[in-house]
Amino acid sequence: MGRTPLRTGTRVHRCTGDDTMGGMPRLLPDPAYFASLPKVITSGAVILRDEDGRFVIEKPNYRPHWLLPGGGVDPGEDARQCAQREVKEELGLDVEVGRLLAVDWLPASPVRSAPMGVHFIFDAGVIPRAQLEEEIVPQASELDDWALIEEERAELLSTWGAARARRALAVLRGEAEVDLVSRPRR
Repeated sequence: MGRTPLRTGTRVHRCTGDDTMGGMPRLLPDPAYFASLPKVITSGAVILRDEDGRFVIEKPNYRPHWLLPGGGVDPGEDARQCAQREVKEELGLDVEVGRLLAVDWLPASPVRSAPMGVHFIFDAGVIPRAQLEEEIVPQASELDDWALIEEERAELLSTWGAARARRALAVLRGEAEVDLVSRPRR
């Protein structure tokens, strides 16, 4: 008859490796098991367009290049909720964050001491240029400026940011399907 772990209300997970207790794998409680897993950074951003197809970008004061509106996921929220919160915080706009347009996976980078990451882009719809100009109030503590740009100027976002924005715009035009893109380790 096999032994069963003591049930204490805490889930246990099998430990990898050869560490055993009396022929049974050592089991870890949830906190220890989850602490042993690799860290993943998650973010949510948006493509927010005007009536002429230009999209909003923002110039953070902590990066040399422009970014799509968005940011890092906080505890208790998903990437879509994050994108909506960040647009409100950074630009003062309360937008409906719609369908998923792009997902990027970046492996961990030992050179940069960066953990792996998964980054989502969502559709935030179309708002007329005049309304954007009237309602956007950049968050002074994080942003130096914002702009509406055409796709041809996407390189303002960095090479990686431009590729993400172009893929998202292609999905919006019906020229591509949403898919996961994996980037090589940097």
